[in-house]
Amino acid sequence: MKSQRSAAWMSVLGLVFLSLGWQAATAEPPGEQLIDQVVKAYQDIQQYDATVHVAIRQTQGRWSSTQEGDLFFAVDRPGNRLLLDVPDQFLVVDGKTLLYKSPRLPGKHLQIDAPSPLTSEWIAEQVPNLTFPSVPTDFAFLLSRDPLAFLSQGAAGTPATLQPDPQDPKARPRIRSALQTGTVTLTIDPATHLIDKAVVEVDASALDPRADSTMSFSITFDILVNSVDKPIEDARFAFDTTNSIASPSMQHMMASGANAPHPLTNQPTPQLNLPDIDGNDHDIATDDADAQVIVLDFWATWCGPCVAALPELQEVYDWAKDNGKPVAFYAVNQGETVDEVKQFWQEQNLTIPVLMDENFAAAQAYQVNGIPQTVIIAGGKVQQVHVGYRPGIGKQLQAEIEGLLNDAPQ
Repeated sequence: MKSQRSAAWMSVLGLVFLSLGWQAATAEPPGEQLIDQVVKAYQDIQQYDATVHVAIRQTQGRWSSTQEGDLFFAVDRPGNRLLLDVPDQFLVVDGKTLLYKSPRLPGKHLQIDAPSPLTSEWIAEQVPNLTFPSVPTDFAFLLSRDPLAFLSQGAAGTPATLQPDPQDPKARPRIRSALQTGTVTLTIDPATHLIDKAVVEVDASALDPRADSTMSFSITFDILVNSVDKPIEDARFAFDTTNSIASPSMQHMMASGANAPHPLTNQPTPQLNLPDIDGNDHDIATDDADAQVIVLDFWATWCGPCVAALPELQEVYDWAKDNGKPVAFYAVNQGETVDEVKQFWQEQNLTIPVLMDENFAAAQAYQVNGIPQTVIIAGGKVQQVHVGYRPGIGKQLQAEIEGLLNDAPQ
């Protein structure tokens, strides 16, 4: 239950920050001077250790929910060391090596040589699913060459200064930037120019094409700085590799699935409601009620085995379509953009319908520990789960589909 809550927690953050970009605020005077002071304060720090408490309030119609948790973050610049401990993810740089693991990828860890000095841009390239929703705001200010651009994925505008909150006994200055559907406000300690708090308020109904949707998020990051420019114990950067196999890249780590039977086999089909590449919502429980077999292939363009498998999957899709088989087939993309997928689909001459799992919500529901992962559903249950690729998988899928269709009630 704790792991599910952590995964849901990160999915909510992903929905907000991966869908929005910072834009210039116009109602307040420019805040370049204060921002410069904040950036310089973080650049001058040599050692930094903080605990970040995150509170998320989600509201939709009459319903609301609140989740809370702590992130742990430490940087030792002279030693080229880093700790980032967030729900379901643990990353350490021990001076020379980046090490990363997640309970969603059991029995393996990422292990690669690390440059010096570290940058958030390099870390994001090596661990692409470790985006800003997974890290505290101070991570960007300590490690990024351009903190605002990193936080907003290149869409930063000029922020604005605000008067201190009248209820704030410390009378701390604030910096605000406008989002496409909300605001983000940073509260600054006037003595240190470090961030004490980041508050994100988003009206997410604009992200949902349904006119009757009313959804909003309020996310508060309270940053407790444990120490600045004081030695950090070596134990803070410990990483346990017991019973874990090293992977040279995230692509290899995610594509190397386990050989044990998948836990979803013979279980009820998890809910799946995702947009297609044209932005239309799709729910397999209702939209594919007439399909006797449903095939889901979880994939990404950067995954070599996924790309190798797609032509065989296309043949199975064409076979089912040309022969009028009651089969629904979807390629479920993991964490990429619509433009990337559309270009790749066109270049590869593929026609399988695509669903966009930008925030990995479906991957969590279907316990995707490695891609490609192909799931075959019939009778409201998961019948088969194939992780990884091997030549001839298309023929095996076709045979399994035909067997399920023959066994289906007529």
